[in-house]
Amino acid sequence: MTTMDNPADIIATLKDIERRSQQRMAGLSQQDNMEGAWTAIGFRLENLHLLIPLSQSREVFPLPLQITPVPKSQPWVVGITSLRGDLLPLIDLSLFLHGSSSPADKRKRVIVLNHPEFFTGLIVDEVFGLKHFQRQPEPADARQHLHLKPYLQGRLYQQETYWHVFSLLKLAEDPKFLNAAA
Repeated sequence: MTTMDNPADIIATLKDIERRSQQRMAGLSQQDNMEGAWTAIGFRLENLHLLIPLSQSREVFPLPLQITPVPKSQPWVVGITSLRGDLLPLIDLSLFLHGSSSPADKRKRVIVLNHPEFFTGLIVDEVFGLKHFQRQPEPADARQHLHLKPYLQGRLYQQETYWHVFSLLKLAEDPKFLNAAA
């Protein structure tokens, strides 16, 4: 190995490394690197780990302190809150899907549905942030989670956890979900 005593030799060596790296990367297309890669928002409802495609969510924020109840609504309609001046209906997703709600704690979050016709926030037990996968989801097991079956699109296994892909768009098309009046 040669020693480099002057800065010009060091810079020349670094430029040569950069040139070779760029040549090697040029041989790999972007699609080769990203084929099968998938990103979603990971969250939890009770003991179930779920994912929603990134495109189906506008934002995630902590459960607000000020929620106004909505009279004569379904029990799973928690109320409405103001989000930057817009009224946002809040739905307890666990209560809607399972018929029971988990206790309030500091980990609860609101996921805002990204849908052209609905501005709705879904309360979930915990959000894990973005989850990155190197492959697309496999088909969901039709024998598991029967109460979620209409909304599940697939599942992925990562770090000893099954992640079930939940479709907020299918939820927004469900007549039961659309009928929030009691």
